[in-house]
Amino acid sequence: MTGEACEWRKMFNRQTLVLSKEDIEGLLTYEETIERVEYVFREWGRGNIVMPAKINLDMSRSGYDSWANAMPAFVVPVKAAGIKWIGGYADNARNNLPFIMGTILLSDPQTGSTLAVMDGSHITNLRTGASAMICAKYLASSKTARLAIVGAGMQGHTSLKAMSFYFKNISVKVAEVSTGRRQKFCETMRLKTGLDVSEAETVEEAVLDADIIVLVTTAKQPIVKDNWIKPGALVLAMGSFQQVEDQFLLSSDKIVVDSLDQATHRGEIKNLVETGKITKNKIYAELGEIVAGKKKGRESDKERILMIPVGLGAHDICIAHHLYQLAVEKGKGVLVDLS
Repeated sequence: MTGEACEWRKMFNRQTLVLSKEDIEGLLTYEETIERVEYVFREWGRGNIVMPAKINLDMSRSGYDSWANAMPAFVVPVKAAGIKWIGGYADNARNNLPFIMGTILLSDPQTGSTLAVMDGSHITNLRTGASAMICAKYLASSKTARLAIVGAGMQGHTSLKAMSFYFKNISVKVAEVSTGRRQKFCETMRLKTGLDVSEAETVEEAVLDADIIVLVTTAKQPIVKDNWIKPGALVLAMGSFQQVEDQFLLSSDKIVVDSLDQATHRGEIKNLVETGKITKNKIYAELGEIVAGKKKGRESDKERILMIPVGLGAHDICIAHHLYQLAVEKGKGVLVDLS
């Protein structure tokens, strides 16, 4: 380590590092994100992560179509502690801002010092895509040949990009209400992945005969019918609200979640849990149990599996901790004195 780097490292003992989205984009790769997402799932399954269920803040009473989640976590093996503050803001498109906006705060678990404050949106997008890939790795059919993406936002992009690291010869159908966004998505992702990515004019066209169905929409009511989902399909319900009609949720062969506590109060099955139609006994496993080898994943190419990755704050904190270490080594970011 050079003298300049040593001096930079000493300053971290007294100050807080601020990392912008540009800093993070220059430091974080898909491969590293995928590796850490799988690691966190495994450690969650082993019981080595402290992570209360996310707290949701509904801001619609003010007249804003927006919400935010507080997501604290402590990844014990790497001693990474922090919290992500992330939300969805429906009016942002009119202001040329992303729908998802967030910030991550990383702290020293021993002293409470604020180690870093960083943009959370890019980390969220990449780890969401990586989560989709890890879900597919453990739950998709061995005969997977076609993927459906419903929703051409940023998390649709990152989900498909991450999938392309694992599935090399799949074809992809994309459904999106905006024709312009759908066309641009397909053009962009063909170049980024080298896969056969084509447009579907309807959700039904995209979903029919798909082996993996990735739902990354802001829909607040079901847009996918049960009889569109074939035997052997894996449905990744990644939205904040229910996107598939009740019949599939009730008849799927397995329901897997990332966090049992979170999945029962937010996301795809929230409404059916609240009405008593789905109980915790109906949920087969948390994905971490499968990644850790405690439970089997897919046991037949005929199973229709519903996977609900609401989002683990531990993913964000583990990745943020990795980025903090990289930034220290490379002298990236801006140091500020919060005290």
